[in-house]
Formats: sequence, C-alpha cells, structure tokens
Amino acid sequence: MRNGVREPFENLSIGTREQLAILLRLAYADLLAEKGASVPVILDDALVNSDDLRREKMKQILHRASKKHQIILLTCHGNDYRDCGGTFLSI
Repeated sequence: MRNGVREPFENLSIGTREQLAILLRLAYADLLAEKGASVPVILDDALVNSDDLRREKMKQILHRASKKHQIILLTCHGNDYRDCGGTFLSI
C-alpha cells in the first residue's frame, strides 16, 4: 500500500521488490526458528537495485536480524557492507 492505496506488485520498483524479498526471507527464518529449525539466510547481491537511503535502512534491518540468524551476504560491492558488523571475507 502506498498512501492508503493498494498497489500491484508489478508496479513496484525492482529495488522495492528486492527489499520485500529480503523481509520475506527474514520472516520465514523467524518462523522456522520458532519451530526449532535454525537456518541461514543467504542473500546474493540482494540490494544492488536499492537507492542509498533504502540500502542503509536494510543494512540496519540485516544487522538486527544477524543477532537471531546467520546472514550470509554475497556481493561484488563489499565496501558497501564493511560497516555492517560481523565477519567480512573477501574471496
């Protein structure tokens, strides 16, 4: 919904769709954890189409989620994520 109006998924930007996909994965991880099944959340350049402001907000969400779940983030934009905390590996 945007301004109280339902908006079709296909009208959303690619960046917004990516962000929703991440939030959905985190919600699934929460549900599985409640049932005793801890699973890693693996993301492959999941925020590449997000603008800077939304990327920063999503990084904060991922940082909070990393306290409950193992988050594995694969990216070719490693410098964008050095301030997220956690272990950083460059291959």
